[in-house]
Amino acid sequence: MKSGRILPILFGCVAAVSLSAHAQPQSNAQWRATEATLFDLIQNGYGIVAVTSVAARSSGLPEDTYVLQKTNSVYRCVETRAAETGTVRATAPIRCAELVKPYTD
Repeated sequence: MKSGRILPILFGCVAAVSLSAHAQPQSNAQWRATEATLFDLIQNGYGIVAVTSVAARSSGLPEDTYVLQKTNSVYRCVETRAAETGTVRATAPIRCAELVKPYTD
């Protein structure tokens, strides 16, 4: 009987930990947010080497990811779009992040 009461509590704890882990960047994250825009990066010699288009996990809206590279430096920029009566528009500014070496203890 006791295990029947423990499982919901354990599930709740796991869910709370996983949600908080997604809400805040982790110290060992591979990507670091940057103020640089897609335009800035292209103007500074970065070239687009890949583009992917998928539905965003959180909203289900179409999301394009641009991967840019210049020598040994890599950035990714993400644009979320929404369809609006036959047209497609961005729903938020394009967010860019730089690939960095993760912090390790």
